[in-house]
Amino acid sequence: MNEYDIKDTIAALSTPYSKSALAIIRMSGSKALEIASKICFYANNENKNINNFEHRKSYYALIKDENNIPVDEVIVLSSLSPNTFTSEDTIEFISHGSIVVIDALMNLLIRNGARAANRGEFTYRAYINGRIGISEAEAIHDLIDSNNKLMAEASIYKMRGRLTREIDKLRENIKNSLMLVYGELDFPEDETESFSYDKLIENFEIIKKDIENILSNSKRVENLINGIKVAILGRVNAGKSSIFNMILDRERAIVSNIAGTTRDFLSENIYIDNIPFYLMDTAGFHKKADNDIELEGIERAKKCACESDIILAVFDGSDIANEDDINLIEFLNTLDNKNIIYILNKSDEDKKFNKEIDNANIINISTKTKSGKGELISALKNYVSDSDMDIFNKETYVNNRERGYLESGLKQIDICIKKSLESYSLDEVAEEMNILNNILGNVSGKVDAEEVINEIFANFCIGK
Repeated sequence: MNEYDIKDTIAALSTPYSKSALAIIRMSGSKALEIASKICFYANNENKNINNFEHRKSYYALIKDENNIPVDEVIVLSSLSPNTFTSEDTIEFISHGSIVVIDALMNLLIRNGARAANRGEFTYRAYINGRIGISEAEAIHDLIDSNNKLMAEASIYKMRGRLTREIDKLRENIKNSLMLVYGELDFPEDETESFSYDKLIENFEIIKKDIENILSNSKRVENLINGIKVAILGRVNAGKSSIFNMILDRERAIVSNIAGTTRDFLSENIYIDNIPFYLMDTAGFHKKADNDIELEGIERAKKCACESDIILAVFDGSDIANEDDINLIEFLNTLDNKNIIYILNKSDEDKKFNKEIDNANIINISTKTKSGKGELISALKNYVSDSDMDIFNKETYVNNRERGYLESGLKQIDICIKKSLESYSLDEVAEEMNILNNILGNVSGKVDAEEVINEIFANFCIGK
């Protein structure tokens, strides 16, 4: 990584570059203490440099430039190698949040031998110095970008090595199998531990199952942290937008007696007991569209339904079922493995809806009186089972990069199994196993892939 010269001492603003109460500038590298001692003076004795920085200690300091002109009074936090995030000597300056002060302090550090850090360079150094793996580095980025409590929790679990430990177990199993193969190659007549292809295949099947579990559990974790998709479907004026607004507790969608007010779908995020839900209010369901715009709205509604985790099928309980209602029910019957909640809206009026819905979970709701709202919210919450939360608390998620390597690993295991079943030479089987080991090593960054590493850290913010 040419732009990330590990020998340099780097500095960067870790807080937003804007006027604020405080700002934090971080410096890391072999010259961090030396540079700090040049510019840091005791605030109560401005003629005395601070030159004996201790580990995990704070100092109230006056920063002065080379012309002895004060820059700011700051809190200096010192942490000594190797017990820091980067595993290098690290100094953090907590200054006043004036942009003038920020610029002056950064320029002063650079004039005294530091270099402005590149994106993600502090985290890159933590990786290079063995403090964290690639998966942990990416989890830090995910934590910074998290927009809900579950995403933050999942990122922290991963940041603390949950996925890396799983991958390490897989690679340890591969290495143990390789030892059996190499032992047979080097000492074919040694009968202290008999070798068999069957035992090798058994180990491959275990590894394969473990990878499949990581991928499937990741999907369940991702469904939770990305938001459970809820599509609201129904014919025009069934009350879809009113249901949408009622769940949100605010007027997000326009509610009108005019048919077809919603032509595209509206979407909003909502949190129920800290679990994110992604609500989609779709266009009214018609058996026959009057124009191309209406047809596109109906097609998008169907697409939302197919991609959702939960469907709220809304019917006007105060009206006789018409062909659009029947068309909607027929469409829902074509969907497999969908959690569908049927809603009879306008329960405050006389019930006229006359269509029987077999084996349906039906909730009677009045958006005027809010009757039935609690039952609907409970039904949404019940979608998340105890087993889902158990998976969340014990397992982790994978990103697209990691998933790609794991899926490649599954293909490579099949090659290993095939060659073992067909009794290929042990040299060839060992070669395939080493390929598998390297593929899995790429998941956690245990195998160097410079191009991938460059891309990962380039997406980080400055100062991280």
